[in-house]
Amino acid sequence: MRADIPIETEAVTNEVDLSHVGRALKKKRWWVIGPTLVALAGALVFVNVVKPRYTSEARLLLENQDDFYARVDKGERIDANGPDAEGVQSQIQLLTSRDLARRVIKQLGLQGNVEFDSLANGMGALTRVMVLLGLQRDPTQMSPEDRILEKFGEKLSVLSPTKTRVLSIEFSSRNPDLAARGANAVADAYIEMQQEAKRSIARTAAQSLATLVSDLHGRVAEAEAKVEDYRAKTGLLVGANNTVIPTQQLGELNNQLSNARGVQADAQAKANILRDMLRQNRIGEIPDVANNEVMRRIFEQRVALRAQLALESRTLLPQHPRIKELEAQLHDLDMQWRAAAERTARTLENEARIASVRVENLTKVLDDQKRVAGAAGAEEVKLRDLERAARLLKDQLETETAKYQEALARERVKATPADARIIQRGLAPQLPSFPKKLPIAAFATLATLILSTGAIVAGELLTGRARVAPPAAPLDAPQPEPVRIAAQERSAAPAERLAETVEAAAPPVAPPPAQTAPDVIHRIDSARAAQSCVKVLVTPCEKDGKPAETAIALARNLARRGRTLLAAADPGARAFDALVHSPGGAPKGMADLSAGVADFAEVIHRDVGSRLHVLPGGIAAGDEQYELSLIVTALAHTYDFIVFAASPDQALRLAAHVDLAFVLGGDAAAEDLRARLAQEGADAHLLEDVQGLDGLVAA
Repeated sequence: MRADIPIETEAVTNEVDLSHVGRALKKKRWWVIGPTLVALAGALVFVNVVKPRYTSEARLLLENQDDFYARVDKGERIDANGPDAEGVQSQIQLLTSRDLARRVIKQLGLQGNVEFDSLANGMGALTRVMVLLGLQRDPTQMSPEDRILEKFGEKLSVLSPTKTRVLSIEFSSRNPDLAARGANAVADAYIEMQQEAKRSIARTAAQSLATLVSDLHGRVAEAEAKVEDYRAKTGLLVGANNTVIPTQQLGELNNQLSNARGVQADAQAKANILRDMLRQNRIGEIPDVANNEVMRRIFEQRVALRAQLALESRTLLPQHPRIKELEAQLHDLDMQWRAAAERTARTLENEARIASVRVENLTKVLDDQKRVAGAAGAEEVKLRDLERAARLLKDQLETETAKYQEALARERVKATPADARIIQRGLAPQLPSFPKKLPIAAFATLATLILSTGAIVAGELLTGRARVAPPAAPLDAPQPEPVRIAAQERSAAPAERLAETVEAAAPPVAPPPAQTAPDVIHRIDSARAAQSCVKVLVTPCEKDGKPAETAIALARNLARRGRTLLAAADPGARAFDALVHSPGGAPKGMADLSAGVADFAEVIHRDVGSRLHVLPGGIAAGDEQYELSLIVTALAHTYDFIVFAASPDQALRLAAHVDLAFVLGGDAAAEDLRARLAQEGADAHLLEDVQGLDGLVAA
């Protein structure tokens, strides 16, 4: 059961009084200054007492270092692209691996170093306490190598700047020289591991390629032997120009036939021309005749005889014996001339016939050779397949042999280029990386100042002293009689009821001065902060009684805070008809809405005296078609506040659908109704002294 306390002790707003917070900080300033100074002194002592730690940085650039001149196959293209983001992360994992760490530890001689082996000088007292408390792993349960590796991993940091292929290797130590040597040793060990990995890959490749090359040698020899055996068996011996003999002979015969046909055509053409010239008596114009030595002598004799005949004709008559003798000699020479031309023509015709016979013979031989070459075609196809297979095996053998030779060369080369190079070597740092005196001191001081200030402010807020108190009533305002509101749990007996008293001011008529908010309104405002619509029930409300006036006053008050509806929950109630303007008689209302004969726009009216919306009782007499819960849900989507004025029976129906319920009166019947409403699920309260309440809620 809730204890009855004065409402005014609960009416505290959520606003913070900054002036009060300032006064509290000023009052408790030493609770801020003291811890801040202590933190500053502690930070200064810490940064001057703690052993400094130095960090050196070396940088690697991941790129392909395999150049053109270092390769066995000079024609192979070098891929200059570096690794992608996943490749860079993989190299970071390699740099932080234990295998690389073991190399660096051995190279730097960290075995027995106190900084890396906590048991080098025995276990200290602090370490023993931490181990006993379970806050630290027992170093005696670890091997010296594991202890050094764990400490080495803590001091090594490998990072990669965004969108680069640069690896930043940071190594920290109390000794600046050791920090620089550690960073450089990690970089050198990484380069060495890269070279060893490449040589190992080349060695493995050479071993696998050696077997492959040996197998290819045997297969190539076997393929070439098959080619030669098949060629010898089929007689497809290779002649000139890498062609088989039948094909080569066929080509030669074809060339001879072409030449013979050319000779035949030439001789026949010459013979035909010579015959034509003989018929035209143009023997001197025949080239073969004119160029003949015998014909040239005959031609010279003819010229001489003609000259002599012309000489003798000047003195002798045509019938002179000397003239006839010369003419007879000239006729003989002409006959010899023609006989020589005919003989030349017959020679050319014989040559043409000989060429024709040769053409016929060559044609027969060529046809026979074609049949031989055609018969050997299928065998030659198979021979080419065997040669092609042997050639492919030979090419593969040459390729694999070149790779094998390259792998052997790379395996034997000691300075195999790695896929990374050092672009910055670590130097011994002059300033420690930890502690940073000024930042640590400033941060500790500022953090303590903020925490101590926050602790004081939080204490003031938690105790409520920093909250803004409700405004007090003015001295000249009339002091009304107190209103008693009783609230009790569902299981409480009527005899255990307690009342909460709040004093508030109610102006008599005109707009009053500022005064304390009523408890009823305060409860409604509290419920409004938690939900979008507050549904308030006022009961019992009779048709023309005082409770109806109280509901009207409460609804008009809430209308100044948001969208408010005053609803008569009892169909047919006439208590709110006078609030609305209805020229046609009684206005429609709840009865008409629940009966389904009117919609919301027809039954909701405007209050003539305020911004309030009113839902009267209505005039319909039919049965209810819509449940009251559906109407309440629909109205809750539109209004911020809904005030239901209901009779006791109707109030019990609405109890489960409202947020607050106020029962007017203070007698046993009112208490019994409040208890029944509480049992139905309503947050029910009693409102006593209705006359005093009217003044409060009307304010």
